[in-house]
Amino acid sequence: MRNQIVFYLNGKRHNVAGEQAGMMLADYLRYDQALTGTKVVCAEGDCGACSVLRYFPHITGTDSDNYIAINSCITPVATLDASSLLTVESLKDGERLHEAQRSMVDSHGSQCGFCTPGFVMALTGLVEEKLSKKQKDISDKEAKNCLTGNLCRCTGYQAIIDAATKVDLKKEKTLKDRYFDKAQASELKDAYSKSVLVETSNFSFFAPKTMKEAVDYLVQNPDTRIIASSTDLGVVHNKRKINLTKLLSLHLIDELYKVGGSSTIRLGARVTMTEFRHFIKDKVPEIAKYLDIFASPQIKNIATIIGNIANASPIGDMPPIFLALGASITFHGKKGERKLPLSEFFLDYRKTAKASDEIITGLEFELPGKNTSFKAFKNSNRKDLDISAMNMVIQVDWQDDKKEVVKDIRIAAGGIAATPLRLKKTEDTLRGQKIDQKLLEKICSEVHQEFTPLSDLRASSSYRRVLVENYLMRFFKQEVLA
Repeated sequence: MRNQIVFYLNGKRHNVAGEQAGMMLADYLRYDQALTGTKVVCAEGDCGACSVLRYFPHITGTDSDNYIAINSCITPVATLDASSLLTVESLKDGERLHEAQRSMVDSHGSQCGFCTPGFVMALTGLVEEKLSKKQKDISDKEAKNCLTGNLCRCTGYQAIIDAATKVDLKKEKTLKDRYFDKAQASELKDAYSKSVLVETSNFSFFAPKTMKEAVDYLVQNPDTRIIASSTDLGVVHNKRKINLTKLLSLHLIDELYKVGGSSTIRLGARVTMTEFRHFIKDKVPEIAKYLDIFASPQIKNIATIIGNIANASPIGDMPPIFLALGASITFHGKKGERKLPLSEFFLDYRKTAKASDEIITGLEFELPGKNTSFKAFKNSNRKDLDISAMNMVIQVDWQDDKKEVVKDIRIAAGGIAATPLRLKKTEDTLRGQKIDQKLLEKICSEVHQEFTPLSDLRASSSYRRVLVENYLMRFFKQEVLA
């Protein structure tokens, strides 16, 4: 077992022990390594000024098999164990600027300049993807999607978008070719093959190689917090609402990165939003579309599907998707493996059916069939990079391809109760029925008996009630009555 976190930073090996392992990466870069090109503004993963590039070479055959952008302000150093990291200082090749930098200069894409390194790093992540796929240019839409997670307080976005579309990919080689050599690959593979335990009087971090190790440690240390990528926990830590001082990470366990299946899909606890989107986009395009407005690329590149579900927020974006799909959730505890319908997982506000000795290892669900309609809705103040005020996902299995009679139905919603909710009474009313205007008016009237929404800073209770009606009506009018 190792007692140090191992990673490469700008081509140089770093062995980190002690309380440095518990620092946020941005702080480690700025205050320990004097790499001040990485900026910190929001400390919430919202503005992208802290963006760096990360390559995790231990997952093969994925679309993320290169350096991708992540937020360093909410990411503890320890969670980047066995990774290769690059900061903005690494981009210049001798005296030659990286093409992402050169294009920002030529297009006057920088004003006060404080946000500029983050924009450059996000754009460089897109350049890496383009080069790996041997694509020749960057479209306006791709540029905007890539930079969703970066904010410029001075405005002037058009010059930044122009810079992205004018990057000359023919003049650039990948950072992977420049920085990731066989020696680094070998050393990171060796690190990935061994458990790691870092302990001080104020901080401890354990990353096991097997689920048995993980469960045994959790039983012996019940106050340990299981951490995925800290895209939520990192924020509350920075706001001093909690302290991330005793952590258990599953990042070294191979099987938790797997996602696959034909009709029955199994998804491991370490599968990120980005990886899942790549996997599901051709199978259920509606889910990919929904994920497109979930957080920023930097967040999705590291945040896990299971982490969003385990968080048990009533406005989490992922639970309604998997409730509507009829998913089951898998745990591993001291008594072995256990499976539970996701609809029985959420008990109360932030309370779940997971036992204290259990760890969530994955999800299982069936893909929608031929005569199935699946639709996801999200309401938020902003389209991109915003928390839901309310969300709803509906799956209907029709009696036949005429899409008139409901054979089976699942309606899931978030933001209308203390937990993500299945509207089971409404489902029962619709099951076996032929859809018509009169029936829709009936369910829109009766559905309000199933939930009691609160008013908060995102929406009033009456607004949420209107949204539930509107989404139900929109779904059936689009699918049946159009």
